[in-house]
Amino acid sequence: MSAVHIRTRMAVAALAVTVTALSAGNAHAGTRWCAADLSGVGDAALTGVTRVDADTSWAYGVQVSQEGKVQPRTPLLLARDDDEKAWHRIPMPAFADRSNQISEISAASQDDAWAVGLYEEKRGAFLTQHWDGSAWQVIGAPAPAGKRLSGAGLLNVSARAADDVWAVGWLIVVDSEEPDPDKPGGTIQQTHAEALVEHWDGKAWHIVPVPDATSLWTNSVTALAADDVWVSGYSSEDQPVMLHYDGASWSRVPVPYDGVNGELIDLETRGAHNIWAAGRKLNDDADTGHALLAHWNGHTWQQVPAPADTGRVTDLTLAPEGVAITGEQTDGTPYVMRLRNGRWSKLSVPSAGADASRHLTGVAWTPHGVTAVGYEEGATGLPSPLLLTGGN
Repeated sequence: MSAVHIRTRMAVAALAVTVTALSAGNAHAGTRWCAADLSGVGDAALTGVTRVDADTSWAYGVQVSQEGKVQPRTPLLLARDDDEKAWHRIPMPAFADRSNQISEISAASQDDAWAVGLYEEKRGAFLTQHWDGSAWQVIGAPAPAGKRLSGAGLLNVSARAADDVWAVGWLIVVDSEEPDPDKPGGTIQQTHAEALVEHWDGKAWHIVPVPDATSLWTNSVTALAADDVWVSGYSSEDQPVMLHYDGASWSRVPVPYDGVNGELIDLETRGAHNIWAAGRKLNDDADTGHALLAHWNGHTWQQVPAPADTGRVTDLTLAPEGVAITGEQTDGTPYVMRLRNGRWSKLSVPSAGADASRHLTGVAWTPHGVTAVGYEEGATGLPSPLLLTGGN
């Protein structure tokens, strides 16, 4: 049992989550899915899953309740050690922001993890939370001075060390505002989007300027060293963008791809000469998106072919001899695929019940195989959390 689980369990709610086996009739040979019974969690959506250390996984998202016409939301975090079947809830303090949704969690060690979320206008800061091995503490990250925001958020975080954490996100900056003649009391805003990069130096968060920020949207970051940081996203022309920081300045590194438009939404790395990026490409103006996968060999980025019918990627994880991805086909059907030794295999996801739909938002590799998380939507209008493990 890992140290992180021992410490967190003291503050963990008594939530025992069992695992049941599922089969998929059209699954790839050998695929067997186990679905966690999350009925004790209530209405919720899982938005991501990550490995905290060598033997511990965290799945996170947002819990939703119905109080009259209002749907209060609270952060949701579940933890499990590889040698146990049960998932346990780790309490997290709620943000002041109404969404209370965790965008991403990254751990530098079992005693040092970070969660990032949206901008809170009331506090005038981006809400991040830090885990010290026993509890979470809410810490604000600064918003740009002198700018009025109509929306903003941190989307991704990379915790490399206690004094070296990077986070990226987005800003919607208000350029001007005037009364709306068609809506008494209303206003019309002119806005533009900007990239946002922040760095934690062990004491505080600081905004890190990036060139051409007003023409970029930053989605993901991975830090290998203080002088080796990668950031992915897309440009205002809807072209995939990759930025590299060498400790002193930023440079844009070309990522070849065969689409007309696209974006990169996730980065994973095995080292300075082995980095993976994933996202979406559009083959024409009517395309809803196909998988875009790229690999850095230490010298150049190269596109990695994916099956032609693979829809956009929502998350990427490293797996033995390759990677695994999850996403949605053009018809909204979720998928999980694995690339191993240059060959793709599809791990078919069990279908949802009648009048329900499933969405997969995150994926991680564990000794049990692929762990995919998401949510199911049904007639109630409230989400049900989904956590599947299989495809070893």
